[in-house]
Amino acid sequence: MAVLFVTFANTGQSLAASQSVSPAPRVSFTFDDGLASAYTQAAPTLAKYGLTGTDYVITNCVGMTKAPNKCRANTDTTYMTWAQVQAMQNSYGWEIGSHTVDHQCLASNSKIDPDDCQKNTLTMAQVDQELSGSKSALASHGINATDFAPPYGDYNNSVLAEIAKYYGSMRNFKNAAATPNVWPYSDYYLQDFVVQETTTPVASVEAQIDKAIAANQWLVLTFHDIASNPSKDPDDYQYGTAELDQIAAYVKTKVQAGLIQSVHVNQGLVTGGANLLSNSSFNDGIADGWTTDAPTTVTKDSLNNGSYPDPSNSVKLVSGASTGHLFSPVVSVDPNTSYMLKSFLNVKAITSGEVGFYIDEYDVNGNWISGQYKAGEKSSFVESMNFGYKPTSLSVAKASLQVIVAGSGITAYLDNCQWYALTTSTPAPTQPNLVANGTFDDGVADGWTTDAPATIVSDSTSKGSPQNPQNSVRVTASANNTHLFSPKVAVDSTKSYSLSAYVNLIQIATGEIGFYVDEYDASGNWISGQYITGYHTLGASTINFSYKPSSANVKYASLQIIVVGNSSIVAYIDNITWYLL
Repeated sequence: MAVLFVTFANTGQSLAASQSVSPAPRVSFTFDDGLASAYTQAAPTLAKYGLTGTDYVITNCVGMTKAPNKCRANTDTTYMTWAQVQAMQNSYGWEIGSHTVDHQCLASNSKIDPDDCQKNTLTMAQVDQELSGSKSALASHGINATDFAPPYGDYNNSVLAEIAKYYGSMRNFKNAAATPNVWPYSDYYLQDFVVQETTTPVASVEAQIDKAIAANQWLVLTFHDIASNPSKDPDDYQYGTAELDQIAAYVKTKVQAGLIQSVHVNQGLVTGGANLLSNSSFNDGIADGWTTDAPTTVTKDSLNNGSYPDPSNSVKLVSGASTGHLFSPVVSVDPNTSYMLKSFLNVKAITSGEVGFYIDEYDVNGNWISGQYKAGEKSSFVESMNFGYKPTSLSVAKASLQVIVAGSGITAYLDNCQWYALTTSTPAPTQPNLVANGTFDDGVADGWTTDAPATIVSDSTSKGSPQNPQNSVRVTASANNTHLFSPKVAVDSTKSYSLSAYVNLIQIATGEIGFYVDEYDASGNWISGQYITGYHTLGASTINFSYKPSSANVKYASLQIIVVGNSSIVAYIDNITWYLL
């Protein structure tokens, strides 16, 4: 066999299975302002434990390496250089988010610093410049910022609607609830837990982590300055390097136990594979399968009232004399599959009633058979309206989204409608699995081998596929690429085959888990191979792919699963199948 020794980049290989995030305990380390200590203290500390974070950077403060300085956030501390910000992303594997250009109060209603905010009111044009200018500055240094945190947690609905034009999420600051986020989360209202020296002992952070694990929630931790001898003045927002080290060590033990995932903010948001809805950003107007029974009050809008990544066009919803509806295209659904729907909704005004979301269900012939009311907004609010959907019966073969405008005084905008499968339903095969011990009930045996017996090991702690979870194979990245090899399978060069693998990726900093097929001649000599795909998305998913022998000389083949070195990968692999199509 030929062992593949290449380093894979995160190339975004498309997978046949959904890449969606499913409910699971998660934790994120986020840092505000782009302080120098993020590079000198936080990044090395987290890296010791294979962890990374998200840093929300103030772009105009980058390069202020001496104190005192003119950074509006804090003139008495120092900030990263652009080279260090880039190294945080490219060397340490962090996510870089936006924290505006100048750390201005965006809505002048901050409870954190009310006097300062009331003295420095911004027009909406200035707010837009704080948002767009930051994004442009980061982009000019090779950073595509998709997530945002407002200074002081200061925003209102108008500001939030502007944020949504440039970014896919907003992390709050010192929100009153201070609780973990509940799946499927609220992209533009991510709640955080602020960590600082005088108010947050290590034990209280560990308690929040345990709470997220127990409740299957996402804990977003917010730090500022990290120092070896942290100030005890709460206005300095410092935290000790030693305490951060203890928290990181605690998270690592939970990650290694398969109890929680450590994610960047952009990894925690619920995402999916192929969107089942055409014209989801309404660039073609109410067309391509979208219809309405209220063409005078449910109309296309081209005045930039939509959301990231394409805010130019949206649908304007206005209440009329009677209830109006927007109907999505009808999509084919599998009654055994769960789905996620996400839509950007900006309710600018409402007197009574709501903007509601309802699923219509149809049989295979297109006859309406049932429906589900899913959610509704009854107040002025800007949000990502996220909800799950599962067909109500085996008779359901098709479904569509119905957006209902019922009430008075309503003006709202709808955009970026997404509908994708969370799980993939696979029909029961009619032929036997060609791979022996595909569920690893016998461990790494029955023809399965590895070149890394210390880091690729059998596991019996029920981390495997839901169909048979007790046994699986646990893989942990080493300094070099390591491999799990399947038994050789006799193949017919004129036939095609379907392969699948269950992967539960708990942790990753870079790289991927690669899937490669080795090919052999009739005598068992290796003659060629095919790189098939790679997986690098946190969470559990079943990867499906097809394979056809590359020549008539191929008589046997085997699956090679590659764990890229220096990737911090921790994952469980199970339920390997290989069927003749």
